[in-house]
Amino acid sequence: MTIRVTCQCGQTLNVSDNMAGKSGKCPKCSQLIRIPVAEAQSATANAVSTKPKLAVPPQKQTKPTAAPQAVSSTMTGLLDAAGLVQKTGTFCPHCDQPSKPGTVICTYCGFSFSEGTKVEGHKVVEKKQFGNKNLNEAAAMMVREASTQNRMLATGAPWWLILASLSGLLLFVGGALIKKDAGQTGEISNIPFLAKIQRADWLPVMAGSSGAGCLLVAVFAYLALIGTGFTESRKQGLLCLFAPLYILYYMFSRIKSQRLFSTVAILWVTAILAGLLLGYALPKI
Repeated sequence: MTIRVTCQCGQTLNVSDNMAGKSGKCPKCSQLIRIPVAEAQSATANAVSTKPKLAVPPQKQTKPTAAPQAVSSTMTGLLDAAGLVQKTGTFCPHCDQPSKPGTVICTYCGFSFSEGTKVEGHKVVEKKQFGNKNLNEAAAMMVREASTQNRMLATGAPWWLILASLSGLLLFVGGALIKKDAGQTGEISNIPFLAKIQRADWLPVMAGSSGAGCLLVAVFAYLALIGTGFTESRKQGLLCLFAPLYILYYMFSRIKSQRLFSTVAILWVTAILAGLLLGYALPKI
């Protein structure tokens, strides 16, 4: 398309519409002539309007399917509520943490983007696992609870001490029930040993039951020491089991290497208490 321009000298020029908004010299008087933009736009509009319009075939109308959009919106709402959103941007190829454009080293794991390896000595930043405050706190709480449980299991009482304590408690409760049954019914058992317990006073019965429980715990501690000897070697186990007084040498010589301090302490304390309580109770029953 061309634009018709008239110079001040009366010269009429036809220039291309690509020259709209530009200036040029008149070939007759050499004066600058500015090509107007409005005429270029009107010329282009007239050219477009003269083009025949193409008939658009009618499109077949289809019913909208809203089900996939509804499912997608529902899933999006659930993920947003949980704080799980689609990540966009640049991420570290090693730890998948977000990084700014132009980053050389990941501040989370110390991964070098240029060398493709981790930088030694880099202080790792504690990363958030889920990108959501509540989920991160829940994960941290689970880690703390697991650590606490492991510490409790590592420092907990051995199985033989728990079993011995329960058995001693049953002896104590059994003695109290035997004495109480005789006081309520007034009947004395035909078994001589039980009859002595029922006729005795409450204090000797409770002292005797407690002493029997302590004696049972001491026996379990003694057997635990023998088991430790067999764990070390068969020779040490047989010596602890059959050699007279060898168990005394073994418990004090291995008290540090085998970590027997608690077992030895339980053995001596319960044995002494059992001797005192039974020494008081048996003569009075």
